[in-house]
Amino acid sequence: MRTKPGKLIAIEGIDQSGKKTQTQMLAEKIRSLGFHVSMWNFPYYETSVGRQLKTYLGGRKQFDLRVIHLLYAANKWEMASTIGREIDLGRVVIVNRYTPSNLAYGIAHGLSLSWLEPLEKDLPKADLVLILDVSPKASFERKERFRDMHEDNLLYLGKVRRVYLQLAKKFGWKVVDGERDPTAVNLELWRDVLPILRNC
Repeated sequence: MRTKPGKLIAIEGIDQSGKKTQTQMLAEKIRSLGFHVSMWNFPYYETSVGRQLKTYLGGRKQFDLRVIHLLYAANKWEMASTIGREIDLGRVVIVNRYTPSNLAYGIAHGLSLSWLEPLEKDLPKADLVLILDVSPKASFERKERFRDMHEDNLLYLGKVRRVYLQLAKKFGWKVVDGERDPTAVNLELWRDVLPILRNC
């Protein structure tokens, strides 16, 4: 009997928007329905490209802006075949940051959508993109210390947030108020997740 393809769900938002918490909460709920669930975080630091990104985000290495976004794309391509196999096996894959993040952060850096979009367009496509919308002020209140170079720039985070909201309108991504209690946020996310699971 042929296994039905799984689903790919991308959880997005600026830093400290609750992506990790919501990824874990959704995974637990989906598993409770009997699905196999795989969780990924990008950047994925366990690869050669991921290690380069870690040094950059830690402020220990500098790259040209376009090189940075090429590296973000390459980091996903390093794991694309693995994620694709998991989907083919019928698993639900939840990704904390995926292709939308490279678009949002890149456009906020001044790069064009027309340059950024082709870099990742042939990766496994997300069936659902969920944007956790929080203000930069809320982001800073949630984590005041040990922030990476993006997390520490309030003005830049504001630009990223605005781009996420603009792209959500363009591409039909779901935007959820992430500043509420995590349980309330999760209930709203679940209303969008549950329908796509019915075809798994």
